[in-house]
Formats: sequence, structure tokens, C-alpha cells
Amino acid sequence: MHFPGLIPLLIVLALAFLLFSRPGKISGLMEDLGKGIKGFRKGLSDPEEKKPEQPPAQVTDQKDRVQ
Repeated sequence: MHFPGLIPLLIVLALAFLLFSRPGKISGLMEDLGKGIKGFRKGLSDPEEKKPEQPPAQVTDQKDRVQ
């Protein structure tokens, strides 16, 4: 059986330490993710009442002007 090298093992241990070092950190991340998904769904389902935009004013051709 082949064991992983030292560098990959250190990376995995560092990630595990960051994730599990403080209690409630993962649950806080999941709560924020859930709030983000709810906000995204609400934004998709609630149509915004937009004012109809007026088209930009047209510029007249300067060649046709007599001075």
C-alpha cells in the first residue's frame, strides 16, 4: 500500500485544522450559504416593477442643417 507524500498530508491536515478549529464555523458557513440561496431564489421569483425606459434621444444629422 502506498502512503501519500508529506506535502499532501500536510495540506490535508492544514485544511482539517482550519475547518474544525473553531466550533460552529462549519454551521455558520452552511447558514450563510442557505441565506444566499434563499435570497437568490427570492430574487428570481419576485418580479421587480421596473419603470419603462425611454429610448435615448436621437441626434439629428448635422449635414442637413443650413447655417
